[in-house]
Amino acid sequence: MWTCGDKYERGTSNFIEFLTCSIVVAGRRFIVDIVPIHPLDNIYELLDESLQRVRNKLRVEKAYLDRGFNEVKIFRVLKKHKIKFLMPMVRNPSVKQAFDKAEYCQARVFKDFKVGDEPVNLILVDDEQGIKRAFVSNFDIAPCIAYKLYDMYYKRGGIETGYRNLDHDFQARTTTRNYHIRLFYFLFSTCLYNLWVLVNIVVSLTVYGRVKDKPIITTKFFAILLYRIREGT
Repeated sequence: MWTCGDKYERGTSNFIEFLTCSIVVAGRRFIVDIVPIHPLDNIYELLDESLQRVRNKLRVEKAYLDRGFNEVKIFRVLKKHKIKFLMPMVRNPSVKQAFDKAEYCQARVFKDFKVGDEPVNLILVDDEQGIKRAFVSNFDIAPCIAYKLYDMYYKRGGIETGYRNLDHDFQARTTTRNYHIRLFYFLFSTCLYNLWVLVNIVVSLTVYGRVKDKPIITTKFFAILLYRIREGT
């Protein structure tokens, strides 16, 4: 079984992990690529392969990644694909020095900030509570509008919401250790999730003439509809 070690949770420290790529446009949060992760895999190689598949079908405007992707080889993969990216930056010693320089500024941009030998833009900007946070990107933004990065990165929150929906409403419950069964359940639940998103788009366009930000049909109601269709009622 392909299991990866992680922090202890729910009685185990071994988990099946996936690299996923999702659309985060409001109302259109499809999961478009899934890659199972083996403990010996290199994430940057999996990301490279995933982006190749996705870009053959879709135009990628920007990529929003979590801080777990803060590494030089990831930046190089994104640069190779000519994709603009935004992600939070971990507070390593170099970033802490930048925080000291930006202490009395609401926002400050450090161009050509080096992560390893790869240049990126480091942006330090206050959030709504006045707490300064760090982002890295490969596109320019003026300090006076750097606060907009929060709105941009907030789009990624839809991914976490989507996986909560998967876990609570679409994924079958099982205690099996059979990797193939668990993989099938996850992929099938992803298909159900994407179908739910598509149904909401169709209903939204039919009723309102546009795609609404929030789904009209809840996951639970959608699951009930599928069950009734299956039962022929």
